[in-house]
Amino acid sequence: MRILERNPFNELQCRPEQQRTNAKEQWRTFLDQFQNAIDEVDQLGKTSEKLTQDAVLGRVENLHDVMIAAEKAKTAMNLTLEVRGKALEAYKEIMRMNF
Repeated sequence: MRILERNPFNELQCRPEQQRTNAKEQWRTFLDQFQNAIDEVDQLGKTSEKLTQDAVLGRVENLHDVMIAAEKAKTAMNLTLEVRGKALEAYKEIMRMNF
């Protein structure tokens, strides 16, 4: 089984046909895309919690859906934490640079 989902980070790549924008607009676009990605991770977590509660209450017919939702939420959160860690490492490295 193959699961296809939209990757919000694919939209951040620069396309040559797009006009050049100033730094503020690029930063705003990056922040919007980043916020969308965080919102998707949050939504996956909420969906997983709801399905888990439904499973405990006996309202779920297929336990596989609950497990799949839990693994999606776990994987998304782990990826988010890794990206955050790498961003912090990069920031600290920049702060250590001598100009």
